[in-house]
Amino acid sequence: MDTPAAENPWDEHADSWDDDPGPVAYTAAAFQSLLDVLAKGDVSLDGAVICDFGCGTGLLSDRLSGHAQYIDAVDTSKGMLAVLEGKIERSGVTNVHPSTALPNSVGTHDLVVCSSVLGFVPDYPEIVKDLTRLLLPGGLFVQWDWERDETEPGSYGLSRSEISDALAGGGLADIEVRTAFEVTVDGTAMRPLMGVGVRLN
Repeated sequence: MDTPAAENPWDEHADSWDDDPGPVAYTAAAFQSLLDVLAKGDVSLDGAVICDFGCGTGLLSDRLSGHAQYIDAVDTSKGMLAVLEGKIERSGVTNVHPSTALPNSVGTHDLVVCSSVLGFVPDYPEIVKDLTRLLLPGGLFVQWDWERDETEPGSYGLSRSEISDALAGGGLADIEVRTAFEVTVDGTAMRPLMGVGVRLN
């Protein structure tokens, strides 16, 4: 007898994800930090083609959808995508397109965002290369992830050097890695890293 494939572990969190103040506050702070980066580079979201990789239930896509022309909202959790699809149906939004797979296109996107997902992927540098291929010349890559302490064995997340090396290895330039923001939820301060890079050609 065949053994059923294991479900994505994030599926079980899908129905309650948007009710959790942690992800909601984190997304609001991440979106503001993105706006700050765009303003610094005199770049507009209006009419942008975006890939939201690791979109979950679409908390960040929700905020981007009021500006973007088109959003590829990608996640491996079918449970999370089901919640996003329900929200799209109820709201009538037409520019957010959920999928479990990355687009096959090359050089078609203005912006790639990855919120708290790249620390979970099996091959982080390779995924960065795949995502960078989506970008047009001048396109922006932005990620947010927890900072891993390189001196602490078993510490979770990504280190500053890992992010910088992966973005450079993906062909990105003008790389910046810094603390993105600080937001406190239930007495716990969140201080994720933000990695930013630009595709030159």
